[in-house]
Amino acid sequence: MRYVLSAIIMALTCLTLSTAQAAGSDERESLVGLPGVLVVIEEINPEAQTDGLSVEAIQTAVEFILRSSGMPVLTPSEREMTPSRPCLYVQVNALNHGPTYAVSLEVRLTQQVSLVHRPGWKMIAATWNGDSVIIVGKAQLSMIISENIGPLVKAFANDFLAVNPR
Repeated sequence: MRYVLSAIIMALTCLTLSTAQAAGSDERESLVGLPGVLVVIEEINPEAQTDGLSVEAIQTAVEFILRSSGMPVLTPSEREMTPSRPCLYVQVNALNHGPTYAVSLEVRLTQQVSLVHRPGWKMIAATWNGDSVIIVGKAQLSMIISENIGPLVKAFANDFLAVNPR
């Protein structure tokens, strides 16, 4: 069984399995009127950090893409003053398999929303999502920022700008 798993991982090393796609109209419409987003990057496991992936590098890249697209990046205090409390959340789960990593990526926008049947009740919900699953060599781990996370963030920025023309 161990050999079968190793063979599968080796075969997938050069492949990218991605479910990222253009957002549907409902997801895109949920972005109308947002003044910008706060960017939050989930902590990365220590092993992946040792192999070159860092929260700081991801944060810098994501904010650069958004600002370059003309999209405002909010500070935590600006987010708190925004009724919808928009947050672009980036999650990277990297699991080491010897010479490779299996990596699950998710970029999602969360906002404060209310239920139709209980308008006074507010909660946080994901209203836009992009994700990807890849297998990458240990030496190429840091490249997922530009090659995999970047395109997801650009898709979000494009959807935002499509409904919020500047």
